[in-house]
Amino acid sequence: MNTDAQDLTRNASAGMHYGADTSGCPIKCIAELVRKRAYELFEARGHRPGHETDDWLQAENEIKHHFNI
Repeated sequence: MNTDAQDLTRNASAGMHYGADTSGCPIKCIAELVRKRAYELFEARGHRPGHETDDWLQAENEIKHHFNI
């Protein structure tokens, strides 16, 4: 993953507004960003299972919102 995409996931995990320049991030990196963000949400909840779908859907919404898709 390129540096911009790493910045995006780092900002997401910190609860900050997405400030990374993702203009160089190809559309194919979105799935990887969603996966990483969903895992960050899982970690933030103390690794407690049972909310995987919620984490995934929240991650998708955050990433899609960032990319305006």
